[in-house]
Amino acid sequence: MNPFLEVENLTYTYPDGRPALRGIGLKILPGERVALVGPNGAGKSTLLLALAGILRAEGRILVDGTLLTPASLPRLRARIGLVFQLPDDQLFSPTVYEDVAFAPLYQDLPPGEVHARVEEALAGVGMQAFAGRMPHHLSMGEKKRVAIATVLAMRPAMLLLDEPSAGLDPRGRRELISLLNGLPQTLLIATHDLDLAGRLCPRIVILDGGQIVADGESRALLADADLLAAHGLV
Repeated sequence: MNPFLEVENLTYTYPDGRPALRGIGLKILPGERVALVGPNGAGKSTLLLALAGILRAEGRILVDGTLLTPASLPRLRARIGLVFQLPDDQLFSPTVYEDVAFAPLYQDLPPGEVHARVEEALAGVGMQAFAGRMPHHLSMGEKKRVAIATVLAMRPAMLLLDEPSAGLDPRGRRELISLLNGLPQTLLIATHDLDLAGRLCPRIVILDGGQIVADGESRALLADADLLAAHGLV
């Protein structure tokens, strides 16, 4: 099976000269669920931003066999969607419906198709009844669901999620794990939440200092206390 996402020698340096990513190589197969874990400053969010085409990094990123370039980026953004850590960075419209409709409208889809996608995306996260609500009046868990719906409305094949459980209470976290577990998309989840990683992802990639230091079966890596401790994980 060919990888859906393939990264070759990906390197990124911050404007102040600090290296953020150092020669990242990664392959993710269609349908895989992979957790990206590591300490603060490891480069997890930077890697997701590069994969989404928001940051221009050196190296090669192939999405379903297509090289990510400025020319291919508009088309590939419909194939791979990024959900930010803070939902307020993703929600800016007066209503939930308008937020979820924004990307399909931007793609100049017909009104009927836009409506169908909004309904489908909100149903997928259990937020149909909130379509007319103001996003800033929602709870953190509800906002995160709507943020995921804004990406699902583009019907992507892969989701990149940055710290999806951050800021959630135990009930919201359980509901989020259940929601993500039911999605058919390929998932790459950057998280400090090792329990979530173990529950959702058969595979874990550990990133530290902008480099991949381990990549393997979740159960084995989570049982390696020395490895986790060496990279600031508990």
